[in-house]
Amino acid sequence: MLQALLNIVSNATRYASKQIRIYVGINKEQIEITISDDGAGIPADVLPYLFHRFVKGTDGDTGLGLAISRAIVERCGGLISAGNGEREGAVVSLSFPAVIGTQ
Repeated sequence: MLQALLNIVSNATRYASKQIRIYVGINKEQIEITISDDGAGIPADVLPYLFHRFVKGTDGDTGLGLAISRAIVERCGGLISAGNGEREGAVVSLSFPAVIGTQ
């Protein structure tokens, strides 16, 4: 999970103008993590393919980071999605089943 989060936060630092926000919470037995930035956002033509291998943004490196993140999140039973904020910037959301009271 750490690798997935590092990949996502690394992308946010690459594309943010000044600010990155990380939100963590529990909602209806789901752990939710949202990473957003105040950059230009994700181009509409890239969004459907963002988590595919070798898909890169303008300043991207190999195009593997988000594909690896998706694989990690899905193997942990979670979901990952991306979009653009209402005003600006990219938003990447992760959700996982909360495991409560494992005794």
